[in-house]
Amino acid sequence: MLIDSSAIKAAIVAAGTSQSAIAEYLKISPSSVARVVAGKHRSARVEAELAKILGRMPFGPPGKRGRKKTVWEGRVASAETEAA
Repeated sequence: MLIDSSAIKAAIVAAGTSQSAIAEYLKISPSSVARVVAGKHRSARVEAELAKILGRMPFGPPGKRGRKKTVWEGRVASAETEAA
């Protein structure tokens, strides 16, 4: 389940910190943190810091990259099957 960006911002304030402080700690720009909080970008480092504040991952597990692996079944379609 995704957490709304306003809930993430409220949790950051409740923890007594700010997006700028998180950015400074991670040595990245504040806009990078803002984009992750808004859900526009994903960053493992920023999400890990947000997870410490929220108590769980804010956006769930990261998606798998690349193409799906397929398994060849060892059959070749016959001409009759293709014509049907």
